[in-house]
Amino acid sequence: MTETLTETLAGIVGAGYVTTDPDVLDGRCVDHTGRYRGRATALVRPGTADEVAAVLRACRDAGACVTVQGGRTSLVAGTVPENDDILLSTERLTQVGAVDTVERRISVGAGTPLAVVQRAATAAGLVFGVDLAARESATVGGMASTNAGGLRTVRYGNMGEQVLGLDIALPDGSVVHRHSRVRRDNTGYDLAALFVGAEGTLGVITALDLRLHPTPTHRITAICGFADLDALVGAGRIFRDLDGIAALELIDARASALTAEHLAWPPPSKAPGSC
Repeated sequence: MTETLTETLAGIVGAGYVTTDPDVLDGRCVDHTGRYRGRATALVRPGTADEVAAVLRACRDAGACVTVQGGRTSLVAGTVPENDDILLSTERLTQVGAVDTVERRISVGAGTPLAVVQRAATAAGLVFGVDLAARESATVGGMASTNAGGLRTVRYGNMGEQVLGLDIALPDGSVVHRHSRVRRDNTGYDLAALFVGAEGTLGVITALDLRLHPTPTHRITAICGFADLDALVGAGRIFRDLDGIAALELIDARASALTAEHLAWPPPSKAPGSC
């Protein structure tokens, strides 16, 4: 990357939001597991959709590759750069709108952590349909880009089923706004379906309208032990088709043993696996 591109990026987002510090870049070029490592030339942190679009246009004109980073919770090297890339972080895109309790929706920036959306929904007497163990750091933009599933997929579906609208910055410097106040909108192209799950290859999601759901009237947690995998899968299929099931999670023998060791909670089954 030339000095000119660095200066251009600083002119777009401000000098304080562009860094070429090797120590900073080194920490950003390894994935959550530590197994995958890449190389980057600079980190840029735009604060608006227009800044994201301008950064993409500048990088395209300079022939520089871009890797988009959200909460960097990927376990499969999804945010690891490959070609001395420019790292584009969405961490400043954290605006959170008011919850619309009538239409059950909320508008948020792509860099908003999942836990923030969950807390906003809970405060309004609603629930957000997707939950992950990495909720405090996983961002909703990254979750939409990967069409994340998580613990509640059996009831609410993947992230794509929670997305009602999007703002997307494109490589040519334009920003696409796809929003509708109609819950069952069948007009025009389904752009949300095109960009959800595309992992940033078509554009960068900068903001989202997210669907919220009524809070269940009660909650019960059950732990079941199984002697073999076939029985476990069969039970899972039965639970899947029952009304009111919010989450199913597999806990293997190793996890059960750790739980018993640290919490003095005996596993529900002495079999090799339990659920």
